[in-house]
Amino acid sequence: MRVKIGCSQFLHKRTVSERSKSFELDQRSFRDGHVVLYKRPKLKNPKWQCRISVPNATGYVRRSTGFTDEFEARRFAEDLYEELRAQKRDGGALQKPKFEKVFLQFKDQYQKEAVSERRYNEIVDTIERYGLPFFKGKTIDSVSNAMMQEFMVWRRNNSRRAGGSPATINKDLGSLKSFFKWTFRNGYVDRPIEFDKPKIKQNRRTHFDPADWTKLTRFLREWVKQGKTGQGGGKGRDRVLLTNYVLILANTGIRVGEARMLRWRDLQYDEDRSGSPIAVLSVRGKTGEREVIARNFAVKDYFERIRAMREAEADRKLKADEFVFCNREGKSIGSFKKGFQNLISAAGVERDSHGLRRTIYSLRHTYATFRLREGTHHFHLAQNMGTSVKMLEEFYGHVRSRDVAEELTKSRHQPKTRPRKSKSL
Repeated sequence: MRVKIGCSQFLHKRTVSERSKSFELDQRSFRDGHVVLYKRPKLKNPKWQCRISVPNATGYVRRSTGFTDEFEARRFAEDLYEELRAQKRDGGALQKPKFEKVFLQFKDQYQKEAVSERRYNEIVDTIERYGLPFFKGKTIDSVSNAMMQEFMVWRRNNSRRAGGSPATINKDLGSLKSFFKWTFRNGYVDRPIEFDKPKIKQNRRTHFDPADWTKLTRFLREWVKQGKTGQGGGKGRDRVLLTNYVLILANTGIRVGEARMLRWRDLQYDEDRSGSPIAVLSVRGKTGEREVIARNFAVKDYFERIRAMREAEADRKLKADEFVFCNREGKSIGSFKKGFQNLISAAGVERDSHGLRRTIYSLRHTYATFRLREGTHHFHLAQNMGTSVKMLEEFYGHVRSRDVAEELTKSRHQPKTRPRKSKSL
């Protein structure tokens, strides 16, 4: 028994010795031990890491030098050492605060700076769900482009939904970018934190082709009637509001968020240079404030239907600062998403000719597609929609040449026949 135990103990010690040897670091020390270079074992192409301490300062700063060459790694480490010495001499802390500590300050202060409460909540929710689990324990100044690339991989693997679409991940990166900009403005980091966002394959936007748009608008008429004459007529209000919402978005191209904030004072009716009546909307969205010219003056009728319904249920004239798209209490409606999906499903136009599911944003894309087919200039359309010509070209390249044949066959030398003068009304 004694022999067996001794043998076992010997084997155990030998295993521990071999194990500890496998974790030995290839290490170099400079500046009286204040600058240490080392390589982690068991890596194919290990890069030199550095550990820096500064006289009369507590703690260490650990960084990857980014180099496999020892000379370049030492130069990087000694430059960092001198930088940290100067930082300490000027009264600064050796290490910046941790990510989670800075986020608490951000959460407490940024609400006053955010463009809207909704945007503030979106940023905070994204960081709490994905930012904190990944960056917790890391100093805010250690965030780099390389670390952000690692985050993107981690984000895809830890999505609430399988994979996470590139567009969703890019949206989350936008929230982190707002946070990082705030940290720089408020002195938490000495340099802007910048990173490369993944490229997204631009897919064509789902829209309504003329046949399906006609099918939908015809369905709307009967759909509204059924809501008004149904049991108690309870669905009537919702259907009137949604119907006119659909028609307004498809004839103005405004964003869902812009429609949400639309008030009655934002509507004006005017005339163009030829004397034709026009409807003008003042909207505020992610690209700032702008005036939007509706496709035609019939948009006024859609707004007036909503106004008449609201004044009847409120039993008074509406005030200029009241929301256009609101519930019975006058509060802005956040989303018509569910009602719209039920509507197009009932109308049989839920998917386009490519089998892609349409969404409420398809109304904006329908507006753009129809205007391009009518020959509207890209520059003017981009201005009216609050987007860029580049975006129009990327997303709406499917507009066929024959749809803009008149624009394509224009000649520099026009016929000399004089146009007939129109009779004044």
